[in-house]
Amino acid sequence: MGGAQPNISPNSIEEIKIPVPDIATQNKIVAIMQSAYEKKAEKEQETERVFNSIDDYILGELEIKMPEAEDKECFSISSQEIDSGRLDCYYYQPKFKEGEKSLKKAGCRVEPLKNYITKIHYGASLKNIYVDEGIPLLRIQNLKPNRIILDDTVKISEARRKELGNAFVNEGDLLISRSGSVGIVSVVPKEAEGFAFGSFMIKFCLNEKIDKDFVALWLNNKLSQLFIKREKIGAIQGNITIETIENLQIPTPPLVTQKKLAGEVKERLAQAKKINAEAKGEVEKAKILIENLILNSLK
Repeated sequence: MGGAQPNISPNSIEEIKIPVPDIATQNKIVAIMQSAYEKKAEKEQETERVFNSIDDYILGELEIKMPEAEDKECFSISSQEIDSGRLDCYYYQPKFKEGEKSLKKAGCRVEPLKNYITKIHYGASLKNIYVDEGIPLLRIQNLKPNRIILDDTVKISEARRKELGNAFVNEGDLLISRSGSVGIVSVVPKEAEGFAFGSFMIKFCLNEKIDKDFVALWLNNKLSQLFIKREKIGAIQGNITIETIENLQIPTPPLVTQKKLAGEVKERLAQAKKINAEAKGEVEKAKILIENLILNSLK
């Protein structure tokens, strides 16, 4: 009840009707659900292990060692090191210098991303007025590392197409979050062809000299994320700029190696997706079984 903010009261809870099967059936129901949630948790841990294996796999294949990523409470630098225009202490944490050293030791050439970018621009800034039918709009919550979730895509009116300008994506474009959860990257799939995208993201396109899936994998890697977090600006909600993205450093092994690494990771992501579906299935099967138990107990 309530208009602006719906709520329930203690009296409402007391009046809720529940089935009360015998205690043996109740205990059986509890055991079934506990078992289902335990199996779900095990599969979720397995999924997490698959995701975690991707970073180490990429770094290992590129012969890059991940440096210690702990922040130091006390450290010193020389005045000559302050050449970036940044005066915040965090920017000069020793872990970043160690990360740069590790990257230089990669078993391939390392280049700025701008050497491969053909087009880059911000998304559209729009008021949150959504409709049932219209232009699908990708928001920051749709963007996940190496994948885009399309299940809860909102839509805006076709009449607002001019407001969107060039804020549309095509298959193979890359999107990166520039605010909030900074630095999440994914390649646009065929299913999202022609979707609009919001202002908290930046779209960029690459030439054919580098594999787009490899680039997304690298930018989502924990070492690359270390550098991206370093470049955040703004006090309340940190963000990154187009210039930051253009200057991100990318290892560039031969194209055939890039495609091999991307292919292996795609297989691991598919495996993780399958395990995750199985985890959800365990609970759904248990719910169906419990519903039947309750219905039979009431006959």
